[in-house]
Amino acid sequence: MTVLSLWAFVVEQLVEWRYGAAGAVAFGLFTVGRKAGNTTFTCVGLVAIALLLAQ
Repeated sequence: MTVLSLWAFVVEQLVEWRYGAAGAVAFGLFTVGRKAGNTTFTCVGLVAIALLLAQ
């Protein structure tokens, strides 16, 4: 469990470093959506991440 938390933190920091605040918000939406089981938040976060990657 600790390794998974560390991995999530590292990925979030890399996304924020590469894509700024928008990347951090998108990753946050995705993470909250996955933990809460909310499909809407998960999809919005994934779409935002995809748009950032497409730039």
